[in-house]
Amino acid sequence: MQITPLTARLLTVMAASMVTAAWVMGAASAKPTLVEFWHVGDDALSEKLADRIEAAFNRSPDFTLSSGRKSGTLVVRIPTNVVWKRQISKRGRALYTVEFSSTDGRNLGVRTGSCWDDALEKCAAQIINYAKIAARKIHQD
Repeated sequence: MQITPLTARLLTVMAASMVTAAWVMGAASAKPTLVEFWHVGDDALSEKLADRIEAAFNRSPDFTLSSGRKSGTLVVRIPTNVVWKRQISKRGRALYTVEFSSTDGRNLGVRTGSCWDDALEKCAAQIINYAKIAARKIHQD
């Protein structure tokens, strides 16, 4: 049997499709990272941001909220109240610091960020993205 250019192209496409399907199935079957979210802020802005972050973790396929400091869990902590700063535009900025660690106390990083105080979902999305980076450090071991 002679392989024509069209047959070769079809075989290449089929092989690439099978590799892609295997990769997607492998990615979809990856277990979500356990995460504990802690915060100490007790003012209204800090509580609002904490609510948005917790909701974002609940929606994320990459994380499962947990408790009890189980091995392999990512600890995400906002150690202070969220700071509010009025901008020239009369809008307020929410500024936060977030710490990432493992349950055995290994420091996985500290990040700071900000968003408009009327768009706290953006801060929550930033923190979820930072958490994904920190989670990879846990899984490297």
